[in-house]
Amino acid sequence: MNPPSENFETAPFPRLRLSSPGEYRIHAPAKLNFLLHVFPIRPDGFHPLESWFVPLAWYDTIFIRPDARLALEVQGPFTGIPTQVHENLVGRAVCLLAERAGREARGTVALHKVIPPGGGLGGGSSDAAAVLVGLNEIWQLHWSAEQLCDLAAKLGSDVPFFVVGKSAICRGRGEHVTPLPFSHPLHAVLLLPPAGISTRAVYEEFDRRGASEQAAPDVAALAALPAPELNDKLYNHLQGPAFALAPWLAALARDAAAVAGQKIHMTGSGSTLFTICESYQQSAVLGARLEAVLGARCAVLTCRVDR
Repeated sequence: MNPPSENFETAPFPRLRLSSPGEYRIHAPAKLNFLLHVFPIRPDGFHPLESWFVPLAWYDTIFIRPDARLALEVQGPFTGIPTQVHENLVGRAVCLLAERAGREARGTVALHKVIPPGGGLGGGSSDAAAVLVGLNEIWQLHWSAEQLCDLAAKLGSDVPFFVVGKSAICRGRGEHVTPLPFSHPLHAVLLLPPAGISTRAVYEEFDRRGASEQAAPDVAALAALPAPELNDKLYNHLQGPAFALAPWLAALARDAAAVAGQKIHMTGSGSTLFTICESYQQSAVLGARLEAVLGARCAVLTCRVDR
């Protein structure tokens, strides 16, 4: 695992490593939404957002090696992930960067997936951002993080955040990224259900209910709080709609909160749930307790929240 860069202007995260002669390795982290404030739908059909994103020390790994053509390989326990270049966000990222850089899209990109798709963890967006950052170095383009973020926004709302790769507030459709450091060590316990939820259906239910009148919080003040206080103040405007569509997920969150003795939150549009702790030891103990009670209904994972 590589530390995030301290220089947003010149060194987007994650960093590239040479894993063997001619082959490069780059990590693509999962994310959590500590806050997800959703505003009413715009005339163009999109919802403006204000969200606090944090990366996790839990990664997909991407290997990039020279080839005379462009090829995509996918390995991992998940089915249904497309391997055709133009059907996978990673392949589209390679092609878009090559087009904008005025060069031919070549190379084999081998994607080792561990982040489950469809759980609100941003794995596909992170993979695409990692390829942009990696090829920026391999091709010696010397593009800034801002240039890469502008390109990333054309691939998806979450992709610019992963180019920056550190705790940040994302606004608009996610294209406006402002790094937001937090003050205290944080560790997350994740609950990974075996089924996902349709993002479209969750937003449709959100629209049916109507947007909240709640004002967006002072996130900088929240970022200064230790884990127990911070965990009490996190929220996600899509959680209520998702729980209404998936009562089984609402029941899982309710039962997990009873076991944990603290609030359980949802990331993105679901279905991953999480809670945060202030130390690895606390997260390990809590994760073991949740696994003992709920392990038949979901996988439980503990990991550090990166800054």
